[in-house]
Amino acid sequence: MRPLRLLLDGFGSYREPAEADFSDVEFFALVGPTGAGKSTVIDGLCFALYGTVPRWGKENVIAQALAPAANLCRVCLVFESAGKRYGVVRELIRDRRGVHTKDARLERLDMSVSADAPLADLLAANVDILAEGPDQVRTGVQEILGLSYDHFTQSVLLPQGRFSEFLQAEPRKRQDLLVELLAFGVYEKVGQAARTRANLAADRTRGAERTLADLAEATEEAETAAATRVADLAALAATVDERLESLTELRLRATELAGEARQVTHEAALLAAVRMPDDVPGLARRLSEADEDLARCRDRRDAADGAETAAQQRRNELPDKTRMDVVMAAYAERRELSAQLERAEQEHAERKGDEAASAAAADEADEELDQARDARRAAERAHAAVALAQQLQVGEECPVCLTPVIALPHHQAPADLAEATAVIVDAEQRLNKARAALKEAAGRTVDAAKAVAGTTARLGAVGATLAQAPAEADVAVALSAIADSDLALEVARKAAAERRAALAASERERAALSAGEAKARARLAAARDSVVPFGAPALDSADLAASWESLAAWALAEHEKRNERLAWLATAAGSARQEVTEAETALAELLASHGISGADDLSRAAALVEKHRERAAGRLAAVREKRARAAALEGQIRAHREEQQVATMLGQLLRATSFERWLCGEALDSLVIEASKTLMELSGDQYQLDRNERNELFVIDYQDAGAKRPVSTLSGGETFQASLALALALSRQVIELSAGLRDLNSMFLDEGFGTLDADTLETVGSTLERLAADSDRMIGIVTHVPALAERVPVRFVVSRTGITSTLCKERG
Repeated sequence: MRPLRLLLDGFGSYREPAEADFSDVEFFALVGPTGAGKSTVIDGLCFALYGTVPRWGKENVIAQALAPAANLCRVCLVFESAGKRYGVVRELIRDRRGVHTKDARLERLDMSVSADAPLADLLAANVDILAEGPDQVRTGVQEILGLSYDHFTQSVLLPQGRFSEFLQAEPRKRQDLLVELLAFGVYEKVGQAARTRANLAADRTRGAERTLADLAEATEEAETAAATRVADLAALAATVDERLESLTELRLRATELAGEARQVTHEAALLAAVRMPDDVPGLARRLSEADEDLARCRDRRDAADGAETAAQQRRNELPDKTRMDVVMAAYAERRELSAQLERAEQEHAERKGDEAASAAAADEADEELDQARDARRAAERAHAAVALAQQLQVGEECPVCLTPVIALPHHQAPADLAEATAVIVDAEQRLNKARAALKEAAGRTVDAAKAVAGTTARLGAVGATLAQAPAEADVAVALSAIADSDLALEVARKAAAERRAALAASERERAALSAGEAKARARLAAARDSVVPFGAPALDSADLAASWESLAAWALAEHEKRNERLAWLATAAGSARQEVTEAETALAELLASHGISGADDLSRAAALVEKHRERAAGRLAAVREKRARAAALEGQIRAHREEQQVATMLGQLLRATSFERWLCGEALDSLVIEASKTLMELSGDQYQLDRNERNELFVIDYQDAGAKRPVSTLSGGETFQASLALALALSRQVIELSAGLRDLNSMFLDEGFGTLDADTLETVGSTLERLAADSDRMIGIVTHVPALAERVPVRFVVSRTGITSTLCKERG
């Protein structure tokens, strides 16, 4: 059975439709947080086929299929088996009577439709309806798959909490599953297997006899010799421990002497390094000369500072140069302003004369205009009608007849009235020009007056500045004296700066000599500090050279004493090393006398003796084990001969009542052999599966000297390993053992990966990958382990979004 598509709508935590596409998947994992709905996907697959789910407990309880608060549920599965395609649809409804099946049907589908077509298209391509109704669909699925619900959940779908059922099942229940899986067509093959087993038993008998012959040297004498060797090596171990303890003391003595020699050598070197520096004797003379030069420079500096102070004092007695410059500039400005005022007053007088002439012309023009207007009024009185007509407007009343004016009358204007009007116009023009000229002349007069007033004010300000000032000649004399004094002061300042620079240089030179003296004293202190632990004498800090001479003489005497001590230490250390060499040689010879070689590093001697003792003990155990194996082989030879007789008889009695159990035993042997290979990989070569004559399974624990243990004694992780190994073997071999009538080409695992350590998890992952790659088999797992999920090529990520679970297909 190989699923292609699965639709969950309202089923469990999937309140909204969610579809899983397995059409292009060989190996996949369902991943996501706890409670997201991973196991619900496997539940949906099982529910579609058999109408129930292992986690519900009871097979007839279907109410748990509906999502909380949902009233409808629909699960669709498209799968292939034995080269045919089928579709299963189950629908549930919730009403006042409870939850019951609304629709359940099993159909055979058209294989020509592409497996990656939409689910609706796959279901629509139905060829035949095989069953309708929940029970009928379940029966039809069992006939197609050849598996009941119980056997399906032990061999194809391994759900949470029931993963180890096939491993730990009672022999009879395990036999029922195998009989159903093997089908009837396997009997003929089993008969052949019985005859083959008879031949194999004969071969095993001959092989056991050959092995027994190879164990002929495992005699009582060999065991006695091996035990003696173990005892001798145990006694040697005690002797080696004593020798090593003595050797350690000798080495410690040699090491101490060598260490003391190194210390004395170090002290001699430190003492030899205490020598007076070459520059110390002349350092005092250079310091005295520097002090004399420093005194001369200070005297010169003081004289130059005095000259500078006197020049500054003479300059301070003179007036302020800036004040004198201002007064001299004021005298020059007053002369310039006096000339400007004379010119401004002359221009102001001229402007006033122009303004008076313009005023007279304006008065004359105004008088001429008055005369012209009088002449025109006289003409107007003479010609009133003409004047009145000129004032009439059409539509207005006539001032004479008081009737509206319809049309204006036309009168020939007298020549004298026009002339009078022209004269007025000409007089008005002349008056306007005269008035403009007067205005312009008045403006120029005001500007000239302002210039006179401004110059007068500036001249008054300059006069105020010069009111208390000395005479201009006195100011000129003062400025000349100030210039001479400033020059003398600059010369004095330069000379003082040069003397101060010379003093600074002398001070720097004296400081450098002081630094040299400080360094010489620091070197003296450092030299004495290096040999203080050896009893260095106290020094006179006043005389540097004498202190150096005293310390150097003492260091030379101490250095000679160290050289005498070194001679004695060299002799003692040589003797100690000789003793160590002799002790090492004696220990190596002792080891060689007991056949122990390779002890180049004697610190490993005890470990080497222990290694040889362990080997001797191993050989003793091997002799004893071989003797035990020889005894066991004799029993096996008898058992193989009996097995040969039974297999021969069984091959002839296929229809006997014991045939079924024998048949299942043969199939179980085949499964156990293959499962043991996988289990050895998963358990790190610790466990191997086997069965007894009652078809009860147990494991062989190679970390416990090959002890046989019931599978019920395995831990959770070990049970998972054994169950997985058995399930993989069953999935792979069922088609062969059932003569092709059964094909478990899908497996879904929903438990146990979190109990595995990193190494076992790596092996499980590699095994599942190899199984999916080497065969046309779909492997699906539900896991929370990121390391396992990441290596799976296809992952269905299950998430909880709001109130519903969702599926998202990802490829690694």
